[in-house]
Amino acid sequence: MSTLLLLLLLGMAGAAGLAVYFVSRKRIEQLEVDARALTEQVERGRRQLRENEERFQTLVERSPDALFIHRGGKIVFHNPAASSLLGYARADELRGRPLVELIHSGESDMLTHPGDEQGVEEIHWVHREGRLVLGEVVTFPLVFDGQPARVSIVRDITERKHLREKLQTADRMAAIGSLAAGVAHEINNPLSFMLSNVRFVRDELQALVEEVDDKTRERLKEIQEALQETQEGGDRVSEIVRDLRTFARGDDGKRSPVNVHTVLDLCGNIARSQLRHRAQLVKRYGEVPAIYASESRLGQLFLNLIINAAQAIPEGADAKQHEVRLTTWREGREQVVVEVKDTGVGIPPENLHRLFDPFFTTKPVGVGTGLGLSICRGIVASLGGRITVESEPGRGTSFKVFLPVGDPTTTPGAPLPVGSPHGEG
Repeated sequence: MSTLLLLLLLGMAGAAGLAVYFVSRKRIEQLEVDARALTEQVERGRRQLRENEERFQTLVERSPDALFIHRGGKIVFHNPAASSLLGYARADELRGRPLVELIHSGESDMLTHPGDEQGVEEIHWVHREGRLVLGEVVTFPLVFDGQPARVSIVRDITERKHLREKLQTADRMAAIGSLAAGVAHEINNPLSFMLSNVRFVRDELQALVEEVDDKTRERLKEIQEALQETQEGGDRVSEIVRDLRTFARGDDGKRSPVNVHTVLDLCGNIARSQLRHRAQLVKRYGEVPAIYASESRLGQLFLNLIINAAQAIPEGADAKQHEVRLTTWREGREQVVVEVKDTGVGIPPENLHRLFDPFFTTKPVGVGTGLGLSICRGIVASLGGRITVESEPGRGTSFKVFLPVGDPTTTPGAPLPVGSPHGEG
């Protein structure tokens, strides 16, 4: 009996063991499936994280905007655009640098003060060469390497700012040009009437001189001389008004045969106030044919060159010792050359190749915009010509403008009158 019970108990235990085995095996298999799924999920998460990191790194490295991550006022990370913005070639030259060394005095607080995301700020950064770079900056907090930090994204708007200022200046100049044309017209009418009366009075006095005694005749002659001077001054004002009307008239860029000497004379008259106390205006005109061009564009071109030449001569210099020389000649059958040459301070060799770049100027702030010569080159190029410059410090500068002869679709025109070859003070 006891043996049978024992066998029964053993059988029951075996069955229970088998049941536990099968149940445990099924549970283990399920756990293995779950573990594999979890492993795959973790691996997918890791791959996605690596891909996101690669995308973020690519985005940061290729972004045209500079990115600075800083903590405690020092840079802990930056992208290549940040190095380029400030003129540094290696990453280690910026990393660890205090922001206060890279930002114009007094503006670094805009990036380091605590708080949430700030609005767009305009901040001047110090380029490695010492010049200032204007940046449009957005700064906000983030966690970097497990610690709180701040990120500043900087967009270089230096040229955009300059361009906006120059466009505003151009708008003002356009408005002044329109105003000058209107004012010149309004002045011309009463001026003509006044000059007519002056001539009438002078002629009447001339008739009276023959009818009076010697003493009165002397007095009348003095009055005649005063009227003559008044008429000469009025005629000069009339010339200025006429030049202003011609220069401000504009022609929408329409081309026609243009007497280049007439344009040079007009520009010389307009620039007289710049030249008078600096240099003599000397003209050496050759026999050249007409230029098929826009008269107002040629006027803008030559006036820029003449004023530049005048400003190259120091103010207060002896005007008798300096000159701005206008020379024209024909180059072969196809070109007319106009040279504007001065005896001014000259241009350093390192600046010659940049003279025609937009916004480049060697003049003091408020005197030059850096657009004049760039515009000149654009005008010459639009006419199918070219412009060259030669200069030597202390010995002056020469600009030569090469322009095609006449209408390119027709036969070249006949030579123009030589005009006055004499100097003008």
